[in-house]
Amino acid sequence: MPNVTVTAPDTATAMDEIWDRLGPDAMIVSTKKHHGKIVMEATTEATAKPAEPARASAAGFGTLFTNQMIGKAPRRDVNNAPPAGTIAQQHELAGLRRDLAALQDMLTGMVLTDLDGINPALAPSTRVTLQRAGFSQKILQDLQTHYAGYSYSEGCERFLQALANQLVDPTSATILQKRLIFVVGASGTGRTTMVAKIAAMLRDQNPSKEIVLAGLNGQNGTANHQLQSFGRLLNLPTLTLGLSTPVEDFNKMTDYDFMVIDVASDSPEAVEKVCSIQTYLGEAEVGTLLAIPGNTSHSMISTTIKRFDALKPLVMLTKLDECETKPAEFSALAENSTKIALLSGTKSVIDPAVFASETILLQYLQENFSHGDTAQTRIGSK
Repeated sequence: MPNVTVTAPDTATAMDEIWDRLGPDAMIVSTKKHHGKIVMEATTEATAKPAEPARASAAGFGTLFTNQMIGKAPRRDVNNAPPAGTIAQQHELAGLRRDLAALQDMLTGMVLTDLDGINPALAPSTRVTLQRAGFSQKILQDLQTHYAGYSYSEGCERFLQALANQLVDPTSATILQKRLIFVVGASGTGRTTMVAKIAAMLRDQNPSKEIVLAGLNGQNGTANHQLQSFGRLLNLPTLTLGLSTPVEDFNKMTDYDFMVIDVASDSPEAVEKVCSIQTYLGEAEVGTLLAIPGNTSHSMISTTIKRFDALKPLVMLTKLDECETKPAEFSALAENSTKIALLSGTKSVIDPAVFASETILLQYLQENFSHGDTAQTRIGSK
């Protein structure tokens, strides 16, 4: 039988027509596009010249897919009829080819877009822009109701305000009323400097009260020389405590009004010790702050928060005079349901920390989002 050439609007229709005319033994000789239509040539002759292997060209995935997946049908000898048992298999194979051809047509016309991108009224997509800025998909989904349906500028503003509201603890300033304030965090996070800053804030608010700096430095209670230097600078006494110090002794220390404790170990034993003190003395007496530098990565923030999760600490963003916290990091803080209490630089003890009100945090988010990598907000130095 001579070759048959069909012209159809798409590959699936062309395959159906060849099936109707030549049956399941049809072999595709060539496939091409002409004036927006599919031109497909097929034959059932075993002596028909095989089509040349597909070559990579500007035609792209569509041509390669057709030639490789559809064009290479197995040859059969016309003198040998196929076994009766294989007829059903041949029909299934032909159906699979038609499905692949239809899939090719769907992929050719597919356009990938964000959910907000289907709204032609929105020129720049709010969600896409926020995602490109670094905010996580989970936070964008959680806060979707705050920006969906609004213009781009208003949507971004509402999103940032909702995020600031979610991250801030409006009662964080009350931590300065606690008798014991534990400051935890890994080494190099600005933890010890923050102990000195908090002690300075306490002294300004309570000039007639006794304030003590203490270091909780492991089993042996090794002295923290940096903390002692801060104590001399602030003219405040310092103590050295160990993990072996009984919990009851923290309640017997009556020669001070406030104690700010630098927990120099982030081991499970140290976390357990602070947790037991919290349980013994109660929330009214004990507060815990977790120091996290502004340049901490998304994954490290999650790891750090999980390490100290039993203490339910408020977060202090430190070293903001050296680096800035970006959208991905704020997303990690929100995803872990943390509350930010303080914002601070740590190059200088004299510069005070700032309690993270919604207004201050919103301003920080706006400046970093508006200016991107060029924004250099320095809360600690202001």
